[in-house]
Amino acid sequence: MLLLGMIFLTATDGLKCIQKHLSLSRLNSLSTMSMVRSRHLLESHLMDTKQSALLSQEDAGRRLAAWLYRYDKVLILTGAGISTESGIPDYRGRSGSYRLGHKPMTHDQFCSSQKNRVRYWSRALRGYEAFAASKPNAAHKAIATLQKYGKVSAVITQNVDGLHEKSYSKNIVALHGRADRNRCLTCGSTSCRASYHDKLKRINSHLLLKKESLQDSLRPDGDADIELSQAAAAAFTLPPCETCGTGVLKPDVVFFGDSVPRDRVNFCNDALNNSDALLVCGSSLAVYSSYRFVVAALSANKPVCILNIGKTRAEYEGLPVLKLEASVLALVNSLPLLGLQLNDDDTVVSIASAVADISDPSLVSSSP
Repeated sequence: MLLLGMIFLTATDGLKCIQKHLSLSRLNSLSTMSMVRSRHLLESHLMDTKQSALLSQEDAGRRLAAWLYRYDKVLILTGAGISTESGIPDYRGRSGSYRLGHKPMTHDQFCSSQKNRVRYWSRALRGYEAFAASKPNAAHKAIATLQKYGKVSAVITQNVDGLHEKSYSKNIVALHGRADRNRCLTCGSTSCRASYHDKLKRINSHLLLKKESLQDSLRPDGDADIELSQAAAAAFTLPPCETCGTGVLKPDVVFFGDSVPRDRVNFCNDALNNSDALLVCGSSLAVYSSYRFVVAALSANKPVCILNIGKTRAEYEGLPVLKLEASVLALVNSLPLLGLQLNDDDTVVSIASAVADISDPSLVSSSP
């Protein structure tokens, strides 16, 4: 076992050496430049159709297992890419909604205009039902399995779909909120979004469009690409908050242009402090609310591995991360090599036999 430990120590010496000599000031400089860099240039880079060669699921699974084997408390950060297998589109993927011209409504747009709120809720009546009915996929379940066996310390998700909770993961923080709740902008009370949708449908049923081709119009945030006629939009009624009687209801999620609540940020920082490595799954890290945790991890000399199809902000900024260009389903392929079995109480593959497949030092070196 000591020999195996030495093999794995050697396997990532190069990566740890790079991290050790990348100064805190350099990382802070990178994060500062990121904040002032033209958002247009960043989006253009992340939307670039050029893509590195994909690893096979088996190869990605071996590399990921080799990396995971080294650490006892891994913090996982997930993005929209982990939910695409559940039928929820992502934003910046090859078939993501951004590539189709969709831009989500901003916080200011929602708060400043009744017309915009009607547009949001009428579209959400079409999209949210399918969004809420989505089920966890094998990648969600693989993370829950890794956590069940003590490999994962906590999960930070950028997603608002609640699929990590549905897969029985624990110690989760939904960085951008939960789409299944509403919050009153006047009194701050929270309420069930499904009940509000039922009320909206009862009041506005005569104005709603038929449900053809919904899957093609579904958006990552539960929105749908439909439009009411001008007459229907003018007649559409939005019931107020039941608690205060007058307040405007908004999904309890962080819209673009809004801020992540401080208590969530503090939870994430604590989770990072209590972990010894960070694994990013299915995120381009385009928004700073998630990217900052990669910067913080590297500043603390904690290794970072990114499992994602397409370049991420970390690569754009030249950060020393291990990048695995593959689907998040490689998480499933990594489990047997770690001696784990998906959704099973018994370990059916012994660690001794599994480690032989992931002991090659090149598996955890930086990707070419």
